[in-house]
Amino acid sequence: MKLKNGVNLHIIKEKKFKTVQFLVRFRAKMSRKNVAKRVMISNLWETSNAILTTNQQFQSKLSDMYGASFSTGVAKKGNNHFLNIGMSVVNPTFIGTDTVMEAIELLHQALFMPLIDDIGFDEETFAREKKNLLQYLASTHEDKSYVASTRLTALFFEDKNLATPSISTVGLLEHETRQSVFDYYKRMLLTDTIDIFVLGDVDETMISQHFSEMPFTDREPLTEIFYEQANSNIVHEKTEKEEINQSILQLAYSHPVHYGDKDYLTLQVLNGILGAFPHSKLFANVREKESLAYYANSRFDTFTGFLKISAGIDASNRHKALTIIREQLRALIQGDISDSELTQTKDMLRNSYFLAQDSPTNLIEQVFIADLFPDRYLSAEKWVQALNAVSKDDVVRVAKTLKLQSLYFMEGEVLGD
Repeated sequence: MKLKNGVNLHIIKEKKFKTVQFLVRFRAKMSRKNVAKRVMISNLWETSNAILTTNQQFQSKLSDMYGASFSTGVAKKGNNHFLNIGMSVVNPTFIGTDTVMEAIELLHQALFMPLIDDIGFDEETFAREKKNLLQYLASTHEDKSYVASTRLTALFFEDKNLATPSISTVGLLEHETRQSVFDYYKRMLLTDTIDIFVLGDVDETMISQHFSEMPFTDREPLTEIFYEQANSNIVHEKTEKEEINQSILQLAYSHPVHYGDKDYLTLQVLNGILGAFPHSKLFANVREKESLAYYANSRFDTFTGFLKISAGIDASNRHKALTIIREQLRALIQGDISDSELTQTKDMLRNSYFLAQDSPTNLIEQVFIADLFPDRYLSAEKWVQALNAVSKDDVVRVAKTLKLQSLYFMEGEVLGD
């Protein structure tokens, strides 16, 4: 349902859950200039508003709503940056209280009634949340896997907006003020594409009426989400030393497959055989057979053409581990794929897919994707058909399109006392 141009309401009638789920998603092009502002807004949403002016009042309200949850977060998909508010409340039929109406009211307060003064966001609240966020961003340096992933991403993406973490950085956040963030917030309410999801056993007419009454305005909807960049003939490499016992080796490959393409399921099977599961080649050969890695896995993204291989190794095993990792990819290209590998991978993918059908979050994402790509979206029946149709030759063909673009090595350097 279109509330306004660029503002859509999706009501998902579902009776198998005892809760009602809400998700309000703001979507804009990923921007290094604005990402810190959006993360600050996420934190402020979760803390207070003009009605519930303190975090204590906010938490007390959620407690009164039979333990309702209210969470915010940010994420990247393709060249888009998501800013989300999520809520979960007990279905009113179980408790005799209209928690759904209360949830809609709380969402309205968060979106349109922020805690502000004549200058911008409330000074004390903003200062506290900015300090907390700066401390959190600084602490991410202790998560070496996260650091390695951000460094690999920076090597891979030519577009610095895409190379920027979705949660921002200390350097970007330091310059933001309560006025700069509030000025952006006002623009965001007018320009971001907004999707509102309500999942549960709800009264569609009531839901539609109350969200229609919110002061949303027309805006130009964001239609672009896929990111593409030309392959480079140069492999960008970087090695850094860190005070860690376990070194981290990460490789980034480009691939041409987009979500919903004819090779979409082929890439899933390829990734499953390569490194997504315990039976995968990376796990079986790099970790188990050669004992070169504490872990070895792979994952891919069909919105940016990015495939990553990660391994935790001893620094002395770098060259041997790299050689064997590349051998696993060469095996795929040469068709060294057993029938059992292909069958087991398909079984694992099928099981994971159907297990996810019991997740409200996953069901909401399916509706989001189906609305965004009606011509690309695969129903469960078509998804299974496409999976079953993937052959070894298909995997070989897609494996030949993978091209190494970046290599990052975090070399463990244990310092003495």
